[in-house]
Amino acid sequence: MPLPDTLFCAQQIKIPPELPDIMKQFTKAAIRTQPRDVLQWSAAYFTALSKGELLPVKERIETPSAKQKMDAGLTPGLLKVLHKQ
Repeated sequence: MPLPDTLFCAQQIKIPPELPDIMKQFTKAAIRTQPRDVLQWSAAYFTALSKGELLPVKERIETPSAKQKMDAGLTPGLLKVLHKQ
């Protein structure tokens, strides 16, 4: 495959000024939500963001209680996210 005629350097690539804040908010939401499938959750997050819909995020991180199994799936925070959607 031949190289393109135009090669880009750092000065030619324009980064929107709001991108760092979007990525920071995305990262915080991923840490709080702890999705099982990060790729699928990321697609849902950015789709909702682009459509102005409620984001599939938890308000805070949830640690499992001693009675709750690590892979239980449903937590109060996840139920709240699902209910919002």
